Amino acid sequence: MLYFLILVYVSGAIGFLITPGFFLPFTPFTLVFTCFVFLIHQPVNNLNFTLSFVALALIGFAAEVIGVKTGAVFGNYYYGNALGYKVWGVPLVISLNWGLLINIGVLVATNLSSKPLLRATIAAFIITSVDLLIEQVASKMDYWHFSEGIAGLQNYVGWFIISFFASLVFQKHLAKGDKRIAYMFLALQLFFFGVIYINKLFNFVSL
Repeated sequence: MLYFLILVYVSGAIGFLITPGFFLPFTPFTLVFTCFVFLIHQPVNNLNFTLSFVALALIGFAAEVIGVKTGAVFGNYYYGNALGYKVWGVPLVISLNWGLLINIGVLVATNLSSKPLLRATIAAFIITSVDLLIEQVASKMDYWHFSEGIAGLQNYVGWFIISFFASLVFQKHLAKGDKRIAYMFLALQLFFFGVIYINKLFNFVSL
């Protein structure tokens, strides 16, 4: 399944540049499949790990709902239609994205440090950096839209704070996972959104 997932991301990145209207509706299914493949390589039979992942997904979803409704967390924004079915204005699959990104951040940070505070800081930096990259193309892909046109500093502060405390609280259980898989999934995220962003900068293919 790993090789198939790699194929999905590579073909998805190329396909979105050529025929975005065809590939965009598959976004929520790709995210669900990505999360599934990631989790089957993690210790889901460990109750603490599973509960921690579910807690991250719920925390992320709650933060998004509050954010969309009030603008107090990430700034004023709303979700488009590319991420699928929404509850209270927030796509359900976004909860999986929170769990996935924080879990990946913790696993990578665990491989770099043994100190809990430093791990949480590294994880939050990684997660916020991924969000920074996604933000550059999110509106173009109809993921979400900020009233100012692009995410402001508040968005990144919000991401960093939530990611830091979530990583700090749950890292003990999340760190039991497969770190090699975490690096691979991080690379896939950076590759996919990096390709879209580079094309946006240099306009190799007009979207």
